[in-house]
Amino acid sequence: METDLPSGGVYETLPAPLYTDPAVFAEERNRIFRRSWHLAGHVSDLAAPGAYFTADIVGSSVLVIRGADDVLRAFFNVCVHRGHELAEGAGCAKRLTCPYHAWTYDTTGQLRAAPNARGFPGFDTSAYRLKPVRLEVYHGLILVNLDADAAPFWPGAEEASAEIAIYAPNLATYVHAARTERMAAANWKVVAENLNECYHCAVVHKTLTTGVVDPDLYRTRDRSWGIRHESPARPDGTKSYSYVADPAARTDRFLTWWFWPFFAIQVYPGGIVNTYRWRPVSVDQTKVEVDWWLPRAQPNAVEAEIILQHRTTTFAEDAPIVDSVQRGLASGGFDRGPLVVESACGSQSEHPILAFQRHYAAAMMAGSAEATVTAA
Repeated sequence: METDLPSGGVYETLPAPLYTDPAVFAEERNRIFRRSWHLAGHVSDLAAPGAYFTADIVGSSVLVIRGADDVLRAFFNVCVHRGHELAEGAGCAKRLTCPYHAWTYDTTGQLRAAPNARGFPGFDTSAYRLKPVRLEVYHGLILVNLDADAAPFWPGAEEASAEIAIYAPNLATYVHAARTERMAAANWKVVAENLNECYHCAVVHKTLTTGVVDPDLYRTRDRSWGIRHESPARPDGTKSYSYVADPAARTDRFLTWWFWPFFAIQVYPGGIVNTYRWRPVSVDQTKVEVDWWLPRAQPNAVEAEIILQHRTTTFAEDAPIVDSVQRGLASGGFDRGPLVVESACGSQSEHPILAFQRHYAAAMMAGSAEATVTAA
């Protein structure tokens, strides 16, 4: 659902301490990070029964596994006995055995064996299971949420899902082909705000705005699930890589669906798909990962061309920007700044930052209300 567009005018940024205060970051961890849906991987990572991987989800290790029954499940990667982590990295196993005391679980999380179990009066293995983590699959992407009571992801993102089905119809069958990553020396909100506004695009991203998107027609719109980006592709005479724009196949546009708060799906002209994922590490550190999902693990010439172009231009160009903003916010010389919004909400407008602020305020208020109820 689209929210109302803001009126043109001058608004304000969030105050600098929200980006620099470790106490705020700790509050966000409880109110936002541990209650949000996170991109953990792709179904192609778990092709066979027993295949698993572990993922750090805002400081909690989560184990995702395809069961012997072919069902995908997620658990806290913690043995219920004494809290030792069960697994590291990725692998394939019929059973999961804790390296500490050899308690052994099946792929549904049920405890099946423990050394000397018969020697412990009243010990019943059926009473112990790994603690589950919420899991949903969205167009082949594996999403997890540490909050057992969180609202389902899918119903809130139906509009985006319908578009993804058109512009990235085979994402669920794609495989991982490449990754670009860096540790940004910036708060996660600085990184997210930078992705979502294109006011800076013509200044910073010359290759993107001359050879991929049309900055005059680039549009961002607030949605209940996040922010939607759209631009027509550049015509053949000016495009910066060798894709075939096929309007009949709906591959003649650049689209981004940013899902509050930590991941996005992008489709580049030519139907080439990537995902963005942000991992908040500390108040001034955010891991940024861009993964490319393609029909084959080995990119063809055109796919390799845009992956390299993105890595060396757009991705590389954003790095010093967000790091510099973080230094400025922490300098003591900045508190709040003006946000300029035009009535038409075109690309030279900072209305996406207002949209981000709306999502942020709603999440922090909801977390505060739930905390109050819990305390009561």
